Amino acid sequence: MKEHLETAPVREAVQGDNTCPICQLRRMIEQQTVERYLGGAVMEPDIRLQTNAVGFCAAHHQRLMAQKDYHGYALMMQTRLRQVSQDIAPAIQQLRGGLFERKRLPAARARVASATSRCLICENTSRTIDRYLDIFMKLYREDSAFRQDFERCAGFCLADLPQALDHAQSSLSAEQRKSFCANAAAQLERATQTAQADLDALCSSFHYGSEEKNNPRIHQALERAVNLLRGETFEL
Repeated sequence: MKEHLETAPVREAVQGDNTCPICQLRRMIEQQTVERYLGGAVMEPDIRLQTNAVGFCAAHHQRLMAQKDYHGYALMMQTRLRQVSQDIAPAIQQLRGGLFERKRLPAARARVASATSRCLICENTSRTIDRYLDIFMKLYREDSAFRQDFERCAGFCLADLPQALDHAQSSLSAEQRKSFCANAAAQLERATQTAQADLDALCSSFHYGSEEKNNPRIHQALERAVNLLRGETFEL
């Protein structure tokens, strides 16, 4: 059962829509984490200690707000702000000592910057993606059906491919690595060529009298191109 729970998301990611498997996993992880922090866990002492100490980036604050659990979110931010206020109190005192005192300024700056430099959801997602990539490579080594599913999938976006290659380098044999890299290269070449053709068609559709405006390929061509370059930036 445990193995199924660990492998099922990875199997589904290579059988899913025309999206990078890591982007699909990241979307799932982030949504589960957001729901967890605003669910019953919002009142768990250990979770509150984490959210108070680390906080969230701007993008994940938006995701938390989108859940519309204003009470839970407000409670979490109430104690988070209190913790940050305590953390930056020494910096406030240092700044009161005079901005032009060069010895005080770097320390104050560093303390203020560190108060909002981390994100609990980003860090959790990064660790979980790393674990899922270990599982991905294990399945690629041992499961021929999984390898076939991977060959048929959309492949990795440019933002996530380097991390996948790192795991392939450390986890696969020379022969398996050669096969994986060949598949990844074919997928990437196909994806970039398709994205370029779709963007060309989109740009041509703005020309007077162009028939490209009726081309179904241009639907969300811009969003797909950005997602290929930067990872899932726009929901499709």
